[in-house]
Amino acid sequence: MIVGDLVQVLYRVPGARRIFFHRDLRKLGGVLSAVAGLYRRRVIADTRLVVVVGSLGKTTTRRALHAALACPERGFSYSNFGVRLAMNVLRVRRGDSHAVIEAGIGAPGYMAGYARMLQPDVAVMTSIKSEHSRSFPTLDDTRNEKVKMISALAPAGIAILNGDDSRVRWMATQTRARVVTFGLDEGNDVRGINLRDTPDGLAFDAVLKTGTHPVRTRFLGTHMVYPFLAAMAVAEVEGIAMDGVLARLAELEPADSRMALVRLSNGVTIVDDSFKNSLETIHAAFSAFAAMPATRRIVVLGGVESPPGKQGDINRELGMRLGQFADQVICVGGHGMSGIRTGAVASGMDDKVVRLVGDDHASAAALLAAELRAGDAVLIKGRSTQRLRRIVLRLMDRPVACSVRYCIVKVASCDVCPLLAASPDLFSNHFVARFVRE
Repeated sequence: MIVGDLVQVLYRVPGARRIFFHRDLRKLGGVLSAVAGLYRRRVIADTRLVVVVGSLGKTTTRRALHAALACPERGFSYSNFGVRLAMNVLRVRRGDSHAVIEAGIGAPGYMAGYARMLQPDVAVMTSIKSEHSRSFPTLDDTRNEKVKMISALAPAGIAILNGDDSRVRWMATQTRARVVTFGLDEGNDVRGINLRDTPDGLAFDAVLKTGTHPVRTRFLGTHMVYPFLAAMAVAEVEGIAMDGVLARLAELEPADSRMALVRLSNGVTIVDDSFKNSLETIHAAFSAFAAMPATRRIVVLGGVESPPGKQGDINRELGMRLGQFADQVICVGGHGMSGIRTGAVASGMDDKVVRLVGDDHASAAALLAAELRAGDAVLIKGRSTQRLRRIVLRLMDRPVACSVRYCIVKVASCDVCPLLAASPDLFSNHFVARFVRE
């Protein structure tokens, strides 16, 4: 059976070796990390390596830095830890003036080793938030692990720190490197002022040593100012011409499922923020969505990622906030989701417009398809393992056969997953079933 499943997955699933066998690749993790560290020291020692660390915003910050520094496309994996992190280092080429890599952790004890392997010239710390609450009991525990990348900087290195986050700002005391802070608060070295929404996205003015620069983006939400400020801070210290930086940042599009705008042919606007669902990102998305012009605002909400407290209490609080701006709510998930309805009703919503569909994302998509009309806006937000991107794809009339309720398949988006329209028998394949639950 195992041999048959192996043959089936290798020959019927495009990219199967890369997607479904990374667990087995972990056995080589120590070897690959050692090779990557040697490669960094001997082959790409002259490349200015920028490492992005933090609880939230790493990918958008990395993409903004990639644009600002005009880095060549090297096909980095979206996965940012373990074996994939080492392989990302190996994708950098001799002669690349800059490379940007994000480093993530899921448990204590990894960051120091990543710092030894990466030997960053510049380290960017985005935030310290609750995303790792199951592995790190307190935010200070998270801080104390992530600061190891900052502490590892050489005296000639540069630490780019979010000065609006007190736990990140504290890290300035833990490094011998030069420190540059960014944020909205006075006292930061790089500041965002005059934030405003435009029809195309967030706009603001950035105050740097080189002067005040108008910045236009294609991103939604004032919280998106931080990745752009970080990118501009790095560009300035690296001596990159700011005119080119601003032009490239203005063309940058949001990554799939990270506050990405999708405009349907029927006049409906979707805000797809379904990649992950930590509590802080939920509130940020709610604020941005509530400010959007729309005939009706409909929210599709999944479970909270690593909730920093009792799920039921958090859901009731989220429901109360939804009652302040949403016209309809569709809850996707099991445990505790009824708390969303309880809180929303307490905030004044009619219980008939708060619907619970369990784990069935297809039912959520069907409800939306029947309800939506021109002028509506829909926010879709869920846990990474729920893959609520499939709702967006259904509304875009993409074929979606996958109905799993739990997925940890290592792909950047459902759009490129070979299981999206796969035959049902593939989901019982031994090598696929390690990553999905129906």
